[in-house]
Amino acid sequence: MSYRFRRGAADLSPPSTWPAECFKDRTPVIAHGSNRAPEQLARKYPGDRETALKPQRAGADPQADEIPVTLTQLHDYEVVYSAHMTRYGAVAANLQHAPGAVVEVFITWLNAAQLQRMHDTELGAEIYRFGCLEDVTLGQPAGPIPPLERVFVYLSSAGCLRVADQPAGIAAVPAVQRRFPALSQLEALETVRHRLYPDRGLDEFILAVIAEAELRRRVIEALRADAVTLAAPHFRSVDPG
Repeated sequence: MSYRFRRGAADLSPPSTWPAECFKDRTPVIAHGSNRAPEQLARKYPGDRETALKPQRAGADPQADEIPVTLTQLHDYEVVYSAHMTRYGAVAANLQHAPGAVVEVFITWLNAAQLQRMHDTELGAEIYRFGCLEDVTLGQPAGPIPPLERVFVYLSSAGCLRVADQPAGIAAVPAVQRRFPALSQLEALETVRHRLYPDRGLDEFILAVIAEAELRRRVIEALRADAVTLAAPHFRSVDPG
């Protein structure tokens, strides 16, 4: 469901009621992983929570600090697991070319300051690359949402988690005509644990990944060494500066 992230929370009013001005001077960026969730946006943009506690300034632009988040469908790609783990103990997400598949993704519409903040959170670990997908087919939601000729995205240079010699789709992300088997997050974590630390319980392994930066680095290094190569023929790198 599309929403407007505003004043620290998700406004679920339908896009048909949104003002066209809320998309002005914004960059459309695909959210294929945790960035699709308002809880994650609240962590990345904590100032919006503080704004929610304050009265609106007289004359302030009510759309300035919000983030429109629109649900759409991306054709010929799947959302799969990346060959790396996050600091919060999850197997991360990636996109992989999958001709014939159609997957749900969200578009975060970011102003210049919000885009810079997203760069700061996504590019710091030197795993994700920023760029654009050109000449792809995207659904066009109802409402004043601008049509997209190209869309921006962060893709993991680590590649895709290898499961039975192919990528693994994220089961929680709706898709049709999948090309790859789909796993839950729990199944993906268990796959990684069994492959790299079979003598540890799953909870112990996850907590260690969160708490121990060196262990997390070794896990990522091992997963990258065995990864399925990223396939994204429509992707072109863009200088985030």
